[in-house]
Amino acid sequence: MRREELARMAIGMMALLLPYAGAFTALPLAVIFILDPGSRMLSAAIAMLLVMRPALSVTHINLPLYAIAISIVASTFAPLAFKKFDVLAGSIIYLMITVALGYPIAAAISAGGLSPERILFLSLLGGLSGAFLHHVSKERDFTVPFGTAMVIWLFSFDYPLPDLQRILLICIFALVLGIGAYWARAADSDAVLSETIICLLVILFGGLTWFLLLLAFYLLGGAFTHYGYARKNKLGIAQSRGGRRGYKNVYSNSLVPLIMAICYGVYGGDIFVYAFIGSVATANGDTLASEIGQTSRSNPRMITTMRETEAGVDGGVTPLGEAASLAGSLVIGLLATGTGMIGTMGIAVGTLGGFLGTNFDSLLGATMQRRGLLSNSGVNLVATAFGALVGGLLWYILQQI
Repeated sequence: MRREELARMAIGMMALLLPYAGAFTALPLAVIFILDPGSRMLSAAIAMLLVMRPALSVTHINLPLYAIAISIVASTFAPLAFKKFDVLAGSIIYLMITVALGYPIAAAISAGGLSPERILFLSLLGGLSGAFLHHVSKERDFTVPFGTAMVIWLFSFDYPLPDLQRILLICIFALVLGIGAYWARAADSDAVLSETIICLLVILFGGLTWFLLLLAFYLLGGAFTHYGYARKNKLGIAQSRGGRRGYKNVYSNSLVPLIMAICYGVYGGDIFVYAFIGSVATANGDTLASEIGQTSRSNPRMITTMRETEAGVDGGVTPLGEAASLAGSLVIGLLATGTGMIGTMGIAVGTLGGFLGTNFDSLLGATMQRRGLLSNSGVNLVATAFGALVGGLLWYILQQI
């Protein structure tokens, strides 16, 4: 075993000192920092977290020690999963190692202060976010420990959780869906991890019905990405990598719905239900408008001038694309009503929010994106936020009637 690997394992063993040494664990980390140049960034990142904790306590902000412990496991022992396995299999094993080692250490640190359900949830979240950051980051020795600790810290407040078995079932369900998308060539390994994180959080904070709306978007988006693919590919406007979508596409379309679901779980209130429906309808309407509209035989017109333009140009719209947008938005509204998530107003919220959000996406594409002020992912994010705003405004109007 190489010297650097031994040093990283020694850093991982520091997690065992945390319940007793606390911030003073930074001292042996300083020794490893001096002795092994290859692991200096990792040692420094963990030491920084340990030093931050007492510094933040002065301002009455608590960075939980168990968050640091799980992040240490996620950045030292868990990456061993990638030594002999591909990215997807390695990510699943990475998750299992993080939970298997992080759970007992976090339980020892909390000394009964955290329920088993909360420790399991935070360990799963740490493993998923750690595996994701490990693969997408070029500076993983910093981003994995620091990023994982920040994600766990973000969800360390008090909120109701289901029992252990249900949390595990939700995580397995999310992974199975993601693996299915990977095998169907609809998502890459990074998108699988992203969708698993989103699925876990949306179900826990909103419920299974909330995720069904997002799942409908994922399934329809994946299916229609391959619709008319040969023609789109010939025109040079097809989705890259054979239609496989990456984590940027997942987060840009799902981040706003995720925030709405978390806000609903924490604060309650129908306004977040309406906003969630509007944002998902926008994502679905926009995806169908793009994937189906690009196969139109008629030339698209720029949304700002109504002049003809070339296929695939940002801001271009077609009658077929507009019809697809309306249909995609309506599907989400019907699902929201049919599943009992909302009354018959769900149809109007989904249809109007999605259709307006999709056209706002086209407007942003014709202006901000063409000038290089927003990327495609940025446009999707802003458009789904606009769809959420439309949904929220509809809720407000109903309260005034």
